[in-house]
Amino acid sequence: MNLPLIDTLWRVRGSLPLDTAAPASEIFARLESLFQVAGTNYEVENDALTFHKKDPLSQDKMSIYKSGTLNVRHEGEGRSIAWDMHSPALMFCFCLPFFFLGVAWLLEESRTPSFVFTGIFAFLYVVGRILEPRLFRAELRRRIAGEVNGDMGAPAHS
Repeated sequence: MNLPLIDTLWRVRGSLPLDTAAPASEIFARLESLFQVAGTNYEVENDALTFHKKDPLSQDKMSIYKSGTLNVRHEGEGRSIAWDMHSPALMFCFCLPFFFLGVAWLLEESRTPSFVFTGIFAFLYVVGRILEPRLFRAELRRRIAGEVNGDMGAPAHS
């Protein structure tokens, strides 16, 4: 079943133009420390990197994403890196407000706390939907430009 509108709720897609002529293998090598964390399996094949996470640590910069692909694409004169990632955390934050609204509707004595939790999770979803893709894009830009190295994202020129 293909439900693109619903799929958009918890999938993060985007792209970033590449200013470098480096081959895809070198670009993925610059990003490798993002994927060399406990619970993450990844594979680079040709112009694509595919990853899967199982129980990611909270210190993992990409812990919000469960799986995904990054592709180096050739577009006319230039190239870009595109991503398509699945986020159960976004799905969770999207679904919980409906649960708490249901609780508020069924249980009169717990309406105020239910509305508060509805608001909290709706806010988390909106902020996560806007902020997380921007943070990921900025992290990719920094790493591809060589401004970051190592596991903790330390600046390359200390």
